Amino acid sequence: MFDVSIEDAIPPAFLYSFLALITAYHVFAPLCSTVKQRSWILTTISSAAMSLTSLPLFVHYLSSGGDLTGIRSTPWTESTGRFFQAYLVTDLLMGVTYYRSKVNLLTGWIHHSLYIAIVEYTCRMGWSHLFALCAVMEVPTFVLAMGSLNSRFRSDVVFALSFLATRIVLHVFLCASMVASRHHVTNDSYGPGLLMICIFPLHAFWFYGCLKGFVKRAKSPKPQPVSQGTVTTSGFISLRARPWTLPRRRGTLRQAVRAWDRLEIRKAAGRFGDVQRRLRASLPAAREHVYAYVGLERPPSGGPQQTGAETETSF
Repeated sequence: MFDVSIEDAIPPAFLYSFLALITAYHVFAPLCSTVKQRSWILTTISSAAMSLTSLPLFVHYLSSGGDLTGIRSTPWTESTGRFFQAYLVTDLLMGVTYYRSKVNLLTGWIHHSLYIAIVEYTCRMGWSHLFALCAVMEVPTFVLAMGSLNSRFRSDVVFALSFLATRIVLHVFLCASMVASRHHVTNDSYGPGLLMICIFPLHAFWFYGCLKGFVKRAKSPKPQPVSQGTVTTSGFISLRARPWTLPRRRGTLRQAVRAWDRLEIRKAAGRFGDVQRRLRASLPAAREHVYAYVGLERPPSGGPQQTGAETETSF
């Protein structure tokens, strides 16, 4: 019989974090209008918590010139690892239940499963402080998560710079520090250093994709202003980039009516002659009605006079 307690099988920090994350998701999910936003709720909470937790260790690492000997594992650093494990499990569980389309094979199942095993390995080996220090690399994840929840907080430049600073530059220095200080930090074990070296190509690949996105957006044509059309005298539509403005009312209308008066219908032979005469007889009346409608000329003598107020209202 194996003598395994419940605390060894399920650490309290993991259980409490798991329940808290599930509760947090159901509290914030109704505030999100899209599946994409809901899929980033847990990632936002986790990346914020991990980034804040790592700050004291990161400040100590910088102030000591990259010396890891002053950093030790504590119950707090181990709880940090258990919290991250709980996030990974909860994200998969909520993803399968609520946002299955956003949980893909590589960044979902494979990534989360590998990191659950990595955290378990570091905690059992007494290296939880190293994992907590590396949690500062969650800063670009937090930037990306905030931009995914609300587009007003999105900044591709801030994300790229934070990714370069933490997951590329800092990652290289942490690899060197863990290998150089292995005698005092990991009992001559190359384990943490090798893990960091194996993870680096993934970060480099993601950063390469980020740079490709910048280049693609820079080469894409900028959106042009919507052109609006104006009808020419020939009947075709002329497109102009500048907004279309109304011409002067009276002058343009006079020209249009005069052009209508000058229009001559060619004589048709035979049976179409009577139709032609009737059409020409209707043209003068059309001119008088147009002028009377817009108030350019007075009505025929003897008719009712139109006031200025009525003219403006009718137009």
